[in-house]
Amino acid sequence: MRYFNKLCALFLLGGFGPGAPAQPEEQPVMTSYTLPEDSRTTVSIENGAALYQAMGCATCHAISGSQEGKIGPTLRGVYGKSRTFIDGSAATADDEYLRESIVYPTRRTLQGFDLQDINMPPYHEMLTGPQVESLLLFIKSLEPLPQEESDGEAKIVAMFDPPDQPFRRAPMVRSSRSIAIPLGSGVHIAFDSKRMRTHTAWKGKGLALYGPTYSNTKNPHISQVDGEVLWHNPPFLPWSVGNLPSQDLFEVSAGSDFKAIEAKGGDAVLIYQVGLPRGDAVRISEHARVERMGEADTIIRRFEIGPSEEDLRFLAHAEMGVVGDRFTMGQAVVIERNGTQYGDLLLVAARGHDGLSWEVEAGQVEYEEAFLSDENTETGREFRTVSGHEVRAFLKVPAHETAITIEVLSTVCSEEPMVAKALDEIGNKRIKPLSPKPAAKPKIVPSPRTDRATPVTGDEHYRIESFSLPSEVDLLVGGMDWLSNGDLAVCTWARGEVWILENATGPVDEVRYRRFARGLMEPLGLKVVDDTIYVVQKGELTRLSDTDGDGEADLQECVNDDWGFSGNYHSYAFGPVVDGEGFFHVITCGHRSRWDVPYAGWDVRIDPISGELSGFAKGFRVPNGMGVVGPDRDVFATDNQGTWIGVCKINHIERGKSYGFRNSYPEPKELWDNPPLEKMPAVWLPYHLAPSASGITTMETDEFGPFNGQMLVGDFQFGTVLRVYLEKVNGVWQGAVWPFAKGFNGPVNRLSMGPDGRLYAGGCRRTWPAAKPQEYSLDRVTYTGSMPFEVERVHALAEGFELTFTEPIDADTAIDPRGYAVSQFNYRHHNSYGSPTFDHQGEQDRETELPVSGIEVSEDGKRLMLEIENLRTGFVTKVSAPALRNAEGEALRQQSFYYTLNEKPGGGR
Repeated sequence: MRYFNKLCALFLLGGFGPGAPAQPEEQPVMTSYTLPEDSRTTVSIENGAALYQAMGCATCHAISGSQEGKIGPTLRGVYGKSRTFIDGSAATADDEYLRESIVYPTRRTLQGFDLQDINMPPYHEMLTGPQVESLLLFIKSLEPLPQEESDGEAKIVAMFDPPDQPFRRAPMVRSSRSIAIPLGSGVHIAFDSKRMRTHTAWKGKGLALYGPTYSNTKNPHISQVDGEVLWHNPPFLPWSVGNLPSQDLFEVSAGSDFKAIEAKGGDAVLIYQVGLPRGDAVRISEHARVERMGEADTIIRRFEIGPSEEDLRFLAHAEMGVVGDRFTMGQAVVIERNGTQYGDLLLVAARGHDGLSWEVEAGQVEYEEAFLSDENTETGREFRTVSGHEVRAFLKVPAHETAITIEVLSTVCSEEPMVAKALDEIGNKRIKPLSPKPAAKPKIVPSPRTDRATPVTGDEHYRIESFSLPSEVDLLVGGMDWLSNGDLAVCTWARGEVWILENATGPVDEVRYRRFARGLMEPLGLKVVDDTIYVVQKGELTRLSDTDGDGEADLQECVNDDWGFSGNYHSYAFGPVVDGEGFFHVITCGHRSRWDVPYAGWDVRIDPISGELSGFAKGFRVPNGMGVVGPDRDVFATDNQGTWIGVCKINHIERGKSYGFRNSYPEPKELWDNPPLEKMPAVWLPYHLAPSASGITTMETDEFGPFNGQMLVGDFQFGTVLRVYLEKVNGVWQGAVWPFAKGFNGPVNRLSMGPDGRLYAGGCRRTWPAAKPQEYSLDRVTYTGSMPFEVERVHALAEGFELTFTEPIDADTAIDPRGYAVSQFNYRHHNSYGSPTFDHQGEQDRETELPVSGIEVSEDGKRLMLEIENLRTGFVTKVSAPALRNAEGEALRQQSFYYTLNEKPGGGR
């Protein structure tokens, strides 16, 4: 990509207060860095340096020797260097090149950088000529640093979980749905929850976590084993029913399913079931630990197996090598591993039931195993051929009428005497009941104490105060909802935790933060139903329960995980919301997915009782916000600009509809490259209002001002909140959008109305640029009681609009048609990043101006009817009223709104 392709849109929207200019939302206001008064007219290096900060260049582009935390290339020493683009062409970074890069950053893409996740503002419209020249001078002034400081890329540092964490869910090479579990003594295992198998065991530091949440980079994003691998297992379902399986069990059998993780006292227990031929299932709980036996660490997998009328077979190990017959005794098998990686002895034994026996298969095999890499999560699964002489050790578990407990022991031995010592210890020890570890007290963190007053922003109508957040909580807000006692539950994106904010409606510096759950995979949604917390993490809708009443969840139950999860860093899942029939809705991210990943970019509907999933709607790119509206609890979702999505929008979700982005399986493959747009959005969000739309909430109380029943929508990149009025016309949702609030402490990611009638905004920023300085934040918005003079509601008429105001308007300023500016435009559905505006004639970057032909003011002065000529459906209508005043002579707080006109009352275009 080119050098200013990732210039961040770190400017705020103007016109949030009274007396703003006629079209305030289109006037960029810089960040907290103050620009010199002459920056728009005077060319200087000093002005260029100020613009570098104020326009957000510093967030993405370094000018020091370190690139840490930056997602764009350094600006230092760029002038005069050769640049190579993804199409193979090249150019020199001379004056002409840099000018073009500043004002048109998307024309060419530099190799090694990716523009798809960055929404770019129209810099050619925002920057004056002198400002462009000042930036050019500044860049040219940045001489290269000495070689030892500027050479090489910044080191990517992985994140590791603390030693006391019982498990971590993350994508790994052998399974996108992996659960890594530390066993102690530096030994770890990883479990594949889709195939119910332990796929890797290793000794070392643990699981190195990569990706935007952990290492601040998009690549690498697949988590890696850090240490010495002890053994792997093949990609088969290890449990089979009846005789030995006649073929490799790549597909999970009917009735086999992962159920839950239980964690008490720091131990992780995996709970799943194996389907039986008659339709019922055997429930199995699996727990692992490590013990020293002889001179080696032994991994002990303990299985509590429910009653089964059928014999079961468990594939404990499959290794390249030969059977060590001279070591085999009773309930043990030794495999002499001869692969290039090992060249040692693997002892596997079993105990706990008199009927256990080993069945060994050995011979030449050849099969394919899928592996995850950073690239193939988007390009297609990579298969590697496994071939050679393999030994498979199956443990036969005979049918049993009551539940039984068995243990499988695995020890890697470097030489024969170690095998003998380990066998001796195994033979002398019988299985014993586990001694439960004492439950640890939940982690509780108070608000940090400070002598400084809580910062307050906002305006005279809506006051914003920021919570004092403890650094150890790392409150990157992925979702939040309220418990019946008034506590706020929040899930955090990076650490995968859920925190309960006790006394959240009280003073912002007196909250207690209690950790409720951890180990989740990047949760980006949380919903409380009957005081039970549900979270959406990558690949699963999960129910959290505190079964022992100690204040921390010890059970994470899988409600459903039947959608595809490629392991890509962008394979997010959003929600859940609950519709009018009580079903959960989860929408998965279609961006950076593939057609063969089931339900990528779909709204999936999940039965809360049976957990059954069904595809509900499709064609979503990055739907980073969901909510319900109205008495029927209609489901709405935001979506983000990109290919096939002209600008951000708010969709009303209807069963079976396609919303414009690529549709993965089970949609026909031929629609992947040409997705249909069957349902227009309820509201388009023009780019200058929302380049990165996020969370949704609804104002459901008069305590928050005059907009009861209306929607609030966050924007991540600008760190602002918009207001949306929705109405149904001819059965179709549509409506208007205004700026509402700014001044938040961080990028706005989630919104929630509290039981106290105030708005809570959760911030979350890592890797992607945003206008706000804080990575994590929690802000509270309070209505002061001072009535804002605004357009409260807009109703579409057959040939115009009816505007309702919060206060009576001045008739003299209202009846002059010259006081209004009305225009229409729409966007194009195409396979390009975003869309310019198009007027009635299809001219690009144009709007059709429409005359106001009639004006009528109601007797009470609170309603205004505008008759507008040539008003057409299928377009966004912009209405500005800069001259309009209330009875006290005040201008509108927001002088413009944008109404998405899908339908006219009574029909017609």
